[in-house]
Amino acid sequence: MADPVTEFETYRQELLAALGGDDPLAVLRASLDEVPTLVSAASAEQLGHAPAPGEWSAWQVLSHLADSDLMAGTRVRMIVTQDRPALVGYDQEAWTARFSALDGDVQDTLERWRALRATNVRIFASLTAAEWQRVGVHSERGEESARLTVELMAGHDRVHLDQFRRAIGQ
Repeated sequence: MADPVTEFETYRQELLAALGGDDPLAVLRASLDEVPTLVSAASAEQLGHAPAPGEWSAWQVLSHLADSDLMAGTRVRMIVTQDRPALVGYDQEAWTARFSALDGDVQDTLERWRALRATNVRIFASLTAAEWQRVGVHSERGEESARLTVELMAGHDRVHLDQFRRAIGQ
């Protein structure tokens, strides 16, 4: 069985590599334009079709992005307002399996994600230099700063937007 800490460190490096040296806030803002464009360019069939067994459909990817915004936004808020808060992990597969079908259609999911993302971007843009450096303690990964949380979120966007494009055949 793989060591969860080593597994996450590999994933962390993948997300940071996807971000490269780019400004994470610029990446998060760009997704606010790109995601609706991708959704509008795809048919309902494309959005709901899983490309392979065990893979998420584009709609499920979008739902996962909304869940991720919910968690990352909560974590950053806690990091900025509490002294070394405990940050809990979550099972993204379980959340997607349980909650992704609750939205009536992909537009509902898009609206949910957009509201979360726009709010998060406003909050992240307001952080002071000292707030970016504050840390929380993740239950699975140890210390994480507000900056690292946002950098991982931006790299996560890039990885999952590639997955979204593949799912709709772009």
